[in-house]
Amino acid sequence: MIKFYFNILLYGILLGSIGAICAQKPVCLSGDCINGFGHSRWKGGEEYLGNFWQGKMNGYGVFYWHNKRKYVGYWKNGKIEGKGTLFNAEGILKKGWWSNNKLVKLERKEAGLTEQNLIHGYTQLKTITKDRPLMLSIVHASDENVIWNWVQRKLAGEDIGSRIFWQDTASYSFPIPTGVKAVHAYPTATTEGRVWLQNTKHPEQMWSSLIFELHNIRNGTAFQEIEKAAVNFNCDKETYILSYARLEYQAAKETKQFYQKIWLPYCKKKGLKTEPIHWFYYLPDTFEEWMASFKDKKGYPWHPYAGYYNKIVSRVIADY
Repeated sequence: MIKFYFNILLYGILLGSIGAICAQKPVCLSGDCINGFGHSRWKGGEEYLGNFWQGKMNGYGVFYWHNKRKYVGYWKNGKIEGKGTLFNAEGILKKGWWSNNKLVKLERKEAGLTEQNLIHGYTQLKTITKDRPLMLSIVHASDENVIWNWVQRKLAGEDIGSRIFWQDTASYSFPIPTGVKAVHAYPTATTEGRVWLQNTKHPEQMWSSLIFELHNIRNGTAFQEIEKAAVNFNCDKETYILSYARLEYQAAKETKQFYQKIWLPYCKKKGLKTEPIHWFYYLPDTFEEWMASFKDKKGYPWHPYAGYYNKIVSRVIADY
């Protein structure tokens, strides 16, 4: 039930190593590694095949790491600069525009419910249900399945204008706090939208968590404004926590409405038992009433948002 924004980038760490590598003198294996097209290798096993100017990578070229990752694209004065693609062993990792060895803007597919984006939504949902197979005991792929089609459209980017990707495990750019049922990350200029669900023995809970996050991710720009206010010291910790909780209360209301209008009729038609508690069915009529139900300052919404606020403040102070 949370939103997380801290931008700790794995590929940033990877690309940050280029500076240290390029400070070393490589061996020119072939061609002109000064002012032309050549092939060079560093002592750590890294290689570059492409254009050089004054002994530095310049123009178009391919850089290979020893761990089977590679960057294909443009360079300037020995640094990644311009359009290019970062690959790992499985395929494309990041594609877009780079400056000073850092990705500054992802190249994204055309927004809207295009055929390609709908295929993406279908593929992502198939992967989710492959990783969380119990979910298929309630909902499965079908042209007539209103729930499957609804989720497919959201993953295709119907609401936020950008594709949403499934992520089964935590990563540097997508940490998963303890004690949560689901997490989403709103897309930024350099990261894709993502969603994760806790693997449980309760398929209805997993569906409700996914649908909640697909409602909650629509609050992305509002969440970003809260983050910005914290970075600029324009809100205190309590305001930060309550601002997040208020947006999630709205997503909870929308999830409850989904249950009433779509999930419950579907389950009745299929003869399936449903548990309303998973769907915020008993959600109070006002945000204030809802907040009054949370007594433990170690639980939601203080966890995880108090910790997020503390990290933001400590990082800003450290940068001064």
